[in-house]
This record gives sequence, C-alpha cells and structure tokens, in this order.
Amino acid sequence: MKVEEECIPCILQMSLNGLRSLNLEPDKQRTIYHEFVKSIMTQNNIWDITSAELVEKVLIILMDKTAIADPFITIKEKANSQLLSIYDKLKHHVSNCDDPILMATQLSIFGNTIDVMLSGNPENNLKKVLMASTKDIPLHTESYQQLSSQLKNSKSLLVIADNAGEAVLDKLLIETLYETYHMEMYYAVRENPALNDVTYDEAVDMGLPDIAQVITNGIDGPLPGTVLSRCSEKFLHVLNSVDMVIVKGGGNFESLIGEPNLPLNTFFLLMCKCEVHSRFFNTPVGQAIIWVN
Repeated sequence: MKVEEECIPCILQMSLNGLRSLNLEPDKQRTIYHEFVKSIMTQNNIWDITSAELVEKVLIILMDKTAIADPFITIKEKANSQLLSIYDKLKHHVSNCDDPILMATQLSIFGNTIDVMLSGNPENNLKKVLMASTKDIPLHTESYQQLSSQLKNSKSLLVIADNAGEAVLDKLLIETLYETYHMEMYYAVRENPALNDVTYDEAVDMGLPDIAQVITNGIDGPLPGTVLSRCSEKFLHVLNSVDMVIVKGGGNFESLIGEPNLPLNTFFLLMCKCEVHSRFFNTPVGQAIIWVN
C-alpha cells in the first residue's frame, strides 16, 4: 500500500510527537522539524513507497540530528509498564469470560491504538486501552471464524509484532492460545528501534520468551513495517515453516499486503485508524479488523 496524501500530515504529526518527547530546545526542535518537512516534500519517489518506508526516512533524520538511537523509548516504557501493571487483572478477565480466545484477540487488536502516528497525545490512546477489558470491541464474524478455524488446525504460529504496549496484549493472546492449543509460538519484533514498536530487549523485559520464541525481523534500519526482501534468513525460515501467521498493526499491513511471497494462512489484525485504511477496508474509522490474506 503506497503513500497517499493523507499520510503526510500523520507522518509530520508523528515526527513532532517524537521531537516533543525529547524536550529539545525550541530552536533546535524547529530546525529539525523543518528538515522533516523538507525531506518529505522533496522525495522524488514519495508516491512510490509505503508509508512505513517514508517514516523510516524521517526517523533516520531524527536519530542523526539528535544522536538518540531510540527517540521513543520513554513512550514505549510507559506503555509497557502501565499494561504490565494490570496484566493479572486482564488475564483474569480473559480466563473467566465465555470465549477467552475471542476476548484476547479483541484486546490484542485494540492495543493497536497505542500509536504515535495518531494525531493528538499518544497517552490518550493508552488510557483507552487501559479501560478496554470492559469494552465491547466488535469483530467481523466471518473473519474471526476463519481465524478461529485456522488456529484449531495449526501446530505452530508466528506473530509479527507492532507497537509497545500492544505487545503486552499480544502476550496475553499468545498465552491464551498456548493454554488452549499448545502450539509452538514465535514472536517477531523489530531488529532496530522504529517509532514506538517493540524490540527484542522490551519483549524480554515483559516475559515473552517464557511463552514464545522471540526473534527479530533482521531489518537493518528504523523501518516501522516489514519488507520481506530486507528480512533475515532466520526470520524468513520461520515465516515459511509455521502453519499460520498473525501480523499486527498498520505499518506491517501496509508493507506486506500484496506481497506475493507471504504465506496463504496469514491474518492481519489491526484497528482501522485513518481515512486511507477506511477506504481500503470499506469500514468506519475505529473498527477492529481481521483481514485474511
């Protein structure tokens, strides 16, 4: 899915959120922000790449100008910490509902709203997620039934991760699936920091290696998406050997949808968060999405 006009203000908002989180001097902040605007609007191939690839170009500038390797680390740590602090409560809620897998799936998808690409304060999105254990998050019945059927017939699963915070709810989903199906689980995270996406160290800190084999995608660069031609052989081996794949988030969706080498049993789980996605999915903004490859 290539960049569209509506993507540009979202990317600029993300870059501003990142700058403000670093508490830079106002003059330096404006100088770097000007670099972002100039970089985006002078890209010769701006309409021929994905949004994730354009974000990567902006992040490279941000990291270079500030000498900070992980500009969104504070945002990531706060999201993970707050959700881990109520993990036992969420686990109890999921375990005692009528359909634990459905509830865990809904929460995992709703966690996708913890996104610095959204306009406004990212903490507002986190607050919504912290209240999501009592929220009705509707899913398209047929898509969920396809996901459920494939889960029942699979012995191995790869989850391709997206945002921090959301990853805590991925852990809840993986744990719930393992308790039901005893599947072999893999969890793929970013090789390098990219936006507020989860990396290996953060996955370890939240205990994911206790329930899944945590791997990285092997991509060299701050890409908030997944481009198979840039992934490591280890990642590709797992991708092509498991019985099914769950892909989280918009950046992964935009960079993988239409990929001819993606396994057939791939399910995209994300929130419809913008007008570009709304047109693609033909669904309102705010709808939880399960898209079957």
